[in-house]
Amino acid sequence: MAGEFLFRDWAQFFFFVLMVAGIIIALAAPSAVISYMVIFISGMMAGRVMYWRQKRFHFAYYIVMVGFLIGYLIGTYYGSRKVIVILFALGAFLSYYLYDKKLLRDTLF
Repeated sequence: MAGEFLFRDWAQFFFFVLMVAGIIIALAAPSAVISYMVIFISGMMAGRVMYWRQKRFHFAYYIVMVGFLIGYLIGTYYGSRKVIVILFALGAFLSYYLYDKKLLRDTLF
């Protein structure tokens, strides 16, 4: 029964898991600068996933990424929430562009 739930509704499960992880990571950041660096790197990882799944990218992956971002925004104590959203999007688009132009390589591709 539990395996069927994870197979069918995996996006909702990982949305919640990454939201909680985002809250914990944001609470662990001791300053705004570190918070900004963490969210930019997280955005770059999201861009890598978007590039990795570009042919078969499902809406569920966006839901999971937004789950992490919402959790991070909830847990952020230092820094501006607008800057955090902008840095996440900038990191995602920059990473996708660098992978697309083959300036970054991964052993999986």
